[in-house]
Amino acid sequence: MTRRPTVWTWLLSLLAAVLLAPTPASAAPAGAERDARDRATTRSAAQQASWSTGPVAAGATQGWVWNNANPLNAAYQVGFSPTGANSTTPCEFEVTRSWYSRQPSGERRFHFVIRNSGTTSCGATVLLSWLTPTHDWSTGALAPGASGNYGWVEQIAPTVSYLLGLTPTGATATAACQLEITRSWYRQEPDGVRKFYFVLRNIGTITCSGQFQLAQTGPAASWSTGALAVGASASWTWTNANPLSAVYLPGLSPTGAGGGTACQLEVTRSRYAQRINPDGTSQRQYLLTVGNVGQLPCAGTVLLGSLAP
Repeated sequence: MTRRPTVWTWLLSLLAAVLLAPTPASAAPAGAERDARDRATTRSAAQQASWSTGPVAAGATQGWVWNNANPLNAAYQVGFSPTGANSTTPCEFEVTRSWYSRQPSGERRFHFVIRNSGTTSCGATVLLSWLTPTHDWSTGALAPGASGNYGWVEQIAPTVSYLLGLTPTGATATAACQLEITRSWYRQEPDGVRKFYFVLRNIGTITCSGQFQLAQTGPAASWSTGALAVGASASWTWTNANPLSAVYLPGLSPTGAGGGTACQLEVTRSRYAQRINPDGTSQRQYLLTVGNVGQLPCAGTVLLGSLAP
């Protein structure tokens, strides 16, 4: 079932940052990253760029960097069009991690790591899409290795999926500011309000800050998760994921909060696959897993946004 977006009234609520003991996470070494711009064919009017991974062994990863990530407020989402499946084994790719940096030169960069999550060597076209944000606000300063919890609060019934970008600031002459969203999830509070929560981590070596860049898109399709027990998850496959250039942005609208306890749902995994049909033709698929990460059995609606050029 497809739902149309409505007119929105917004309220920003920046929750108090929860600082953790500094245990700096290491970003991928620069030498291990491939230059995406060097390989990309960019369709700027469509806000998407694409390039080939080349052959990637089963289980192997590749690090990529999108240099000069302009405009500075663009929020990025990565998709794939895998190729190389055979009649018995699909070709599957997923993003395992992504982060933003501000270099000493002032350049903003978007970094991400991809993985061949299947069992056969194959490749994919990387599809890098970006959205212009509707809201932005400061992260506040974070020490190296520290994390902060943040939230965006809605006031009316939700119909959009959110994409969060970052514009780091505070790089020194010798060290980059590097910030990563390590997870995000959706909550319905007992009063019915939907909230979008996320965790930001400073993965660099210097104290710095930045701007959150919150973008959104309405769903191309939506469906019910059904009831999910605490800790349970459910998975779906979006078949014939066309056009092959479409990049998906999943969102969630939890329902069933009550008794002073929120309903909390999270997209815990998503990936793209190419499968060979019995008649020999191929199809692209998008696979999605949603988990109940709260303390209350509840349900929700999956909101599948599509960023198609």
